[in-house]
Amino acid sequence: MTAKPTRRAAKSSPATPAAPSAGERAPKNASVGRVLVPVPGGRDAAAEGSGASQPIYQQIAARLRAAIADGTYPVGARLPTELELCEQYGISRFTARGAVRLLLTAGLVSRRQRVGTVVIALPGDARYSHDVTSVRDLFQYAQDTELRLVYIGKLALTKAMAREFGVEPGEEWIYCMGIRHDDRAGERGKKSGRPICVTRLFLNPSLTGIEGKLRERKTAVYALIEREYKVSIQRVEQELQGVLLSADDAANLESEPGAPALRILRRYYSDQGTLLEVADNIHPSDRFTYRMELRR
Repeated sequence: MTAKPTRRAAKSSPATPAAPSAGERAPKNASVGRVLVPVPGGRDAAAEGSGASQPIYQQIAARLRAAIADGTYPVGARLPTELELCEQYGISRFTARGAVRLLLTAGLVSRRQRVGTVVIALPGDARYSHDVTSVRDLFQYAQDTELRLVYIGKLALTKAMAREFGVEPGEEWIYCMGIRHDDRAGERGKKSGRPICVTRLFLNPSLTGIEGKLRERKTAVYALIEREYKVSIQRVEQELQGVLLSADDAANLESEPGAPALRILRRYYSDQGTLLEVADNIHPSDRFTYRMELRR
């Protein structure tokens, strides 16, 4: 079912041509940066109320989030330790750790040495915080958030894109565009408000038939590639760049044109050194924090 364009998106770029429906080919001279497509509708309302089927750690995280919202744990206050949470809720330490991890990822709390877990933001004010130490953490990011693809087609790479990807210009790659949301049901009783990212995916044409698999996927795209095509992603190159939101990206992100953003470009290589996927992600600066821990 084709989603109706949002009123805001329509106003921001009236000259942008309508995007082809999923499965159609984009014109060879299409400008990837100017793809403006409507954000699709949400999931079925019945799924929203299925809190009883949530894992226990998500239920505990939701309780802690509510306690932060109602002032039981105000900004600056220390949350109970994992051991105290175990005693309070009758849960295992593993479950307590999982609940706190969700709050950390949501940007509501931080861990401070010799202090403990401290509240740093209220729900609604927090930003998504992405901790990365390995490729596995990228998979966790895909689990914590939801990428809703709104366009799947094909695109001939321009010279600039080919140079950036390290491939031959003119090659026709599979191209997808989507909006990523922070939709952790255990953290919120309803869908999150604003989207946290615009993602443009470029997939190697050797991945024959992946278009249909993308529509049914329930995991990270790179994990889908590994499973369906029997390859192993052994290396991910990543570039970070500060950018300003274009009019189209701002409309899709419900932000303002020219607002600061973080661009993260990731290239996924197989164990044979073949570039299989390029993910171009644009994150508004007020909704996303990228954090790395480096040790000697």
